[in-house]
Amino acid sequence: MIDTVRLNIHAGSGGNGCISFLREKYRPNGGPNGGDGGTGGSAYIRGDNSFNTLLHLKFNSTIYVERGGHGGGKDRTGRNGQSQIINVPMGTLIWKEDEDGERYLVADICDNNPVLVAEGGKGGWGNTRFVSPTNQEPLLAQNGERGDRSILFLELKLLADVGLLACPNAGKSTLISRCSRAKPKVADYPFTTVEPVLGVVSAHGQDFVMMEVPGLLEGAHAGIGLGHQFLRHAERARVYVHILDGLANEPSEQYEMLNNELRLFSESLGRKPQVVVVNKIDVTEVRETQEEVTALIQKKAKDQGNDDLDVLFMSAVTGEGVKELLGKIVELLAKTAKETEDAEAVADAVMEPVQWGRSKRTANRITKIVGGFAVESQELERLVAMADTRDRRVLLQLWDQMNKTGIARMLEEAGIEAGDTILIGKAEISWF
Repeated sequence: MIDTVRLNIHAGSGGNGCISFLREKYRPNGGPNGGDGGTGGSAYIRGDNSFNTLLHLKFNSTIYVERGGHGGGKDRTGRNGQSQIINVPMGTLIWKEDEDGERYLVADICDNNPVLVAEGGKGGWGNTRFVSPTNQEPLLAQNGERGDRSILFLELKLLADVGLLACPNAGKSTLISRCSRAKPKVADYPFTTVEPVLGVVSAHGQDFVMMEVPGLLEGAHAGIGLGHQFLRHAERARVYVHILDGLANEPSEQYEMLNNELRLFSESLGRKPQVVVVNKIDVTEVRETQEEVTALIQKKAKDQGNDDLDVLFMSAVTGEGVKELLGKIVELLAKTAKETEDAEAVADAVMEPVQWGRSKRTANRITKIVGGFAVESQELERLVAMADTRDRRVLLQLWDQMNKTGIARMLEEAGIEAGDTILIGKAEISWF
């Protein structure tokens, strides 16, 4: 099962603005009419119930979104790039790394609302935008903004109401196949199930999703027996069913081990509601030791702070006790649903809405280099990229833009002198 994947997303860059002038039969010296570039396409991630894994992204992990079209003459604006929606299973977490290599959560996909993960660049201005009373012949146009480059880490945690937890070969697959239409592999040897299995259960007038988590071993919280991968999926469940093997030497030891692994993996997992059921009551040996096994399990539960634990018995093969188990599950689900609604109401009352958007433009910077200065300015770099710096008229217009942005003053304060080289992006011009 593919439940983790890295995505490299390149949002579409904006189209370049156009440098153009009106030339008609009776208007040979018409004004500027260069259009703006179109906006680049953005990338969104959306939940889709038709997907169960991230397999469709595993081998298509680099995604390029369409860029915006370039502007044209006659004030024609380039077309906008088409945005792209990436569908993922419900329950997918989106992580991103910061500059220090620390990952932070961007979004938790639990519905069909698209989440913006990479924003397309804005289109560059055409030369029409630079017309002013003192500049009737603008020879400058902007390059389109570069689209966002995002490296994302997707992690799938399956959504289920009930999680079946047990040691290997305790009867989880038999139970979920009896309660639902799920058809997991059933055999008489350990680790028959190697990936989570989901099934929809209808019982006592309620429908809920049951998930079988592959068998857990002691040390699962540390990754033994792929425990990390299995327990990650169990995090979403609202209620846990601990299935104990009635033929084990000490079923109470299994109960203690499962609870310890949950708490060591995450404290929140250890606090979730539990149903404890001992399987294989159809075996005489298990039936005859019900009271003894119940007492030992309740003693272990009391040691862990649970004084009122009910222990159920069932046979996943014959169906004995399964109806009572499902009734207990429905009861706990109804209780947790009410508690969840109350918690969400409190959270909505105290939490402020989070605003997502494009990061702020980087500040202009001046750096001393051999023979001159290097200028870091997104606005100027976008202008110079399309400019013919050999034309003195262009240099005068660039000088005007440097004055407007305050870069000319910064250069003067840094001690620039006539003839010094100014490096803007890949272009070099001389200070005059």
